[in-house]
Amino acid sequence: MSTNSVAGKSILSFLIPLAIGAIVWFYPVPDGLTPQAWHMFAIFAATIAAILTQPLPSGAVMLIALCVVIFTKTLPEAKALSGFASGTVWLIFCAYVLSLGFVTSGLGKRIAYKMLSLFGGSSLGIAYSLGVSDLIMAPAMPSVTARSGGIIFPITRSINDVLGSAPGATGKRIGDFLTMVCFQFTPITGAIFLTGMAANPLVASLAKSSLGIEITWGGWFISAVVPAMVCFCLMPLLVYKLLDPELKRTPEAKAMGKQALGELGSMSSNEKKVAFGFVLALVGWGTSLITGLSATSVGLGLAAYLFASGAVSWKSLLNDHAAWDTVIWFSVIISLATGLADLGFIKWMTIKLGSGIQGFGAIESFIVLGILYIYVHYLFATATGHVAALYAPFAATAIAAGAPPMMVAICFGIFSNLMWGNTEYGGGPGPIYFAQGYFERPRFYKINLCVVTANVIIIFVVGMLWWKLLGYY
Repeated sequence: MSTNSVAGKSILSFLIPLAIGAIVWFYPVPDGLTPQAWHMFAIFAATIAAILTQPLPSGAVMLIALCVVIFTKTLPEAKALSGFASGTVWLIFCAYVLSLGFVTSGLGKRIAYKMLSLFGGSSLGIAYSLGVSDLIMAPAMPSVTARSGGIIFPITRSINDVLGSAPGATGKRIGDFLTMVCFQFTPITGAIFLTGMAANPLVASLAKSSLGIEITWGGWFISAVVPAMVCFCLMPLLVYKLLDPELKRTPEAKAMGKQALGELGSMSSNEKKVAFGFVLALVGWGTSLITGLSATSVGLGLAAYLFASGAVSWKSLLNDHAAWDTVIWFSVIISLATGLADLGFIKWMTIKLGSGIQGFGAIESFIVLGILYIYVHYLFATATGHVAALYAPFAATAIAAGAPPMMVAICFGIFSNLMWGNTEYGGGPGPIYFAQGYFERPRFYKINLCVVTANVIIIFVVGMLWWKLLGYY
């Protein structure tokens, strides 16, 4: 790409958000909205556009948006800064601390190699062993890029190398299959836990502020685990059927797992400390209704333990740019989204969306909106931007149409994970897997569409049966 084209792209990345913000801001205020609410939407729309075009890093974009909100008096300063006091922000920050422990101690790799040594004797066994590794780490690692891209992917690539399955002619041996199945595992494992994906706590925060629905860590898990685990079990079989890898038996991979595990040696002191803290956190999150401790309180206690025990160093955390970046952009996006709700924009948007589905029953409306919600992600390059822009109005519209509130809140939360499996640009690990060259884009999209659609059907069918048993409707 030439210097001129790069410069032109950079200028466009600035101009597009500015143009969107200005057009909305100066457009006549629609009936039913105050000028303040409309201006809040203008700032929000420009911010989402900037997240997509990336003229600056997300944290910088959010600080600029925060200043615009304050200096235009669209929100009072206290309201604009309220996101920094959100427990949701600090829960996800604490999960990043635990994630750092998994990576720096080597516990994440140990789990993956252990699963491989036990179940890596066949192509399906390798797939499930890597999927179970992802599943075990999911509640501790909200960064899907770190979990899947940083731990699962390098092991997958090593397996493909050992088995002689490079992109191209030999990809059919097993490389195509493992690359696709590991890419599609992470949206599923992320959907099971409130701390399984960075945008999940945002879903919970929006559900509380915009819908008046409280979603606890345990409540999310109980609601999501059954339908998501059905997807977890069936998805590799579907990909296996679609790609039909040539290698069915893979004793080399099992031997590789045993060798790598042997090279790691016995568990280090830090690994044991991280594992102990992880178990304590799971117990704390799972028993919050009994203990009365919030998920954030448990997370803060976990972070304090990891620092006090020396399992994670503060200096290492200071170098973890993703964790600090999350505190900034997550706090501001919560403030902006809450401001939209408080100023009445979400309610107004719900009425408008509702008018478009008049004549549909409650469940039909829920299904139509759910399908629109997940497939419109083709237009988004980040799950967080999608959730921030569409979760509240879509969920509120389904609830207003008569769909059960908790069922809607949880289902749309699950879809907020599954949706980024549509494309290579929809979530953090996507570019990593796609860049390996195993798939041409049309084939990649076609397979993803089949897998995501199958998962959506499973979530609707199994989920609605499960949520009926839970008494959500």
